[in-house]
Amino acid sequence: MQKISNKHLKWIKSLHQKKNRDLEQCFIVEGVKICDEVMRDHPEKIKDIVCTNEYFANISSTLHEKTFTLSQAELSRVSALKTPNAVLLVLKKVKRPDFDRNQKVILLDDIQDPGNLGTLMRTADWFGIKQFVCSPNTVDLYNSKTLQATMGSFLRISVWYQDLSQFITENNLKVAGALLEGNEFEDKELQVMDALILGNESRGISKHLRPKINLPLRIKGSGNAESLNVAVAGAIFMEHWVK
Repeated sequence: MQKISNKHLKWIKSLHQKKNRDLEQCFIVEGVKICDEVMRDHPEKIKDIVCTNEYFANISSTLHEKTFTLSQAELSRVSALKTPNAVLLVLKKVKRPDFDRNQKVILLDDIQDPGNLGTLMRTADWFGIKQFVCSPNTVDLYNSKTLQATMGSFLRISVWYQDLSQFITENNLKVAGALLEGNEFEDKELQVMDALILGNESRGISKHLRPKINLPLRIKGSGNAESLNVAVAGAIFMEHWVK
């Protein structure tokens, strides 16, 4: 058991900012459920474990050298969670594997809400879709709210950030896209697509990407709502895509 220093605590707190996560190539994961999963299944990814004195008994002895303890009040000062927390991990960013052209990929065009990104990843994990490519302006994967919303699925999904138009062209992808002016579709039409692109919460898919769409899609509805939340729409499309 090691008592954490104020300097170390300040460094950890700095990782709540994207520029520092990029600089240090580290990020924070919080919450007992997710942290327990990481400690059990991916201990090699862990740089630091920070926990309350009471929670220390739950830490495997093989991880004690990486573990620092502090009071509940001290942990609250560095935590992004509103509810009381017991453990926080600092993880090292790892190199993602190369893109697999033979596997499905979800393309995200400027998704802004971290909860939407995290929920889409969690849903994709459920359906066995393991690849995401995000536009450079999409919310950061390592945002604490995004990671919380994934419920651990970030551990099993590869995410890259790059220009979507270039990516589609380079990989010669057949792309389905969610558009309000899209068409109702048969499952077999969607199932032969390599990629599914989902657009920004307020403006949808960017105009310069629309010519890249081979199968414009829409979900049939009978109510008066203008549109569906992007994470909800994505879940519906995924269920039809993997049948």
